[in-house]
Amino acid sequence: MRDLSNKRTMKTIEQLIAETIVERTPEQLALGWLRYEELRRFSVAAYQCLTARNLDGENFDEMVTNELLKRENSNKTRLATIVE
Repeated sequence: MRDLSNKRTMKTIEQLIAETIVERTPEQLALGWLRYEELRRFSVAAYQCLTARNLDGENFDEMVTNELLKRENSNKTRLATIVE
């Protein structure tokens, strides 16, 4: 029988970072980082709300960007802005 093991070489995180830097603009990288940092701050309830809205057809990236802008431009709590 043939050896069917996966012989593909695994990439390192350094290789993934280098490829990402080459393939994307600084603006795309910054926006992705800002969205990621925003999502890290979400409570489970807030994230669940976003996910439900996404399943109803809203664009996930746009929702996260809007929530980031709301938080940066007001003193409201994140959950209050998501569910209003």
